[in-house]
Order: sequence, then C-alpha cells, then structure tokens
Amino acid sequence: MKEFFEKHKEKIITLLLCGVLFIIVLSVLALISGAIMKVFGFEYRSIGSIILFFIIATIISYPLGLIAGAFPKALLSLDKVSIYTAMALYLILDTFATFWGLRITDYCMQTISAEDISIFVISLIFALLGAVSYT
Repeated sequence: MKEFFEKHKEKIITLLLCGVLFIIVLSVLALISGAIMKVFGFEYRSIGSIILFFIIATIISYPLGLIAGAFPKALLSLDKVSIYTAMALYLILDTFATFWGLRITDYCMQTISAEDISIFVISLIFALLGAVSYT
C-alpha cells in the first residue's frame, strides 16, 4: 500500500485538491441559489442541508444535463434546427433536467422544503447561465 501511494502520490493529491475545489465552488453556488430560492418559499434547517441538497441534486441532474446539452447541439450540427431553436431547446431541456434533479432531492430530504416555483426559478437561472456559454 505504501508503495502504491508513493508511486501515485501526485495523482492522488491532484484528485483530492480538485474534489475539494469542486465542493467549495458548489457550496458557494448552493448558498447563492438558496438565497434566491428563499424569496420563493425555500425552507431549510441548516446551511449544511442547503449544500448537501445542491450536491445531491447536481449528481442526480448530471445525466439529464448531458442530454440537454448534447441533443440540441447534435440537431444543430445536422442542420435540422437553427441556432435560435437549438438554444431554446437547450433552455427547455436544461431547465427540465435541473428542475427534476432538485425536485427529486427535495422529495427525499426532510430537512429541505422547496416550493415548485423556487425550484423552477433557480433551474431557469442555471439554464440561462449555461446558455450564455452554449454556442
């Protein structure tokens, strides 16, 4: 085991640092998103529950988010849709993917209570942020 660690020490440290950086960035986004959602009826017991809520929702939403990003690009590259249609399709699909990831997580977590409108608003904001870098 010691030999394995010495051989792969740099890779392990890099992986751990990337994981910590990912959690920090996601935590900041979760706190900002929680503040936005609070306006629309979002309730929580602790800051930790907000961060956990968004980490789990990100994991759940990821597969659908990949499809939401790839499907409109595929249609666009095949010249089946215009750029505006592809962006509109992306906004709809990404909002849907994020909404259901957050909704499923809300259903399973007892320490969080999110209204559908708060989930929809934050999902749409995330989709709009993704659309800025879409093309």
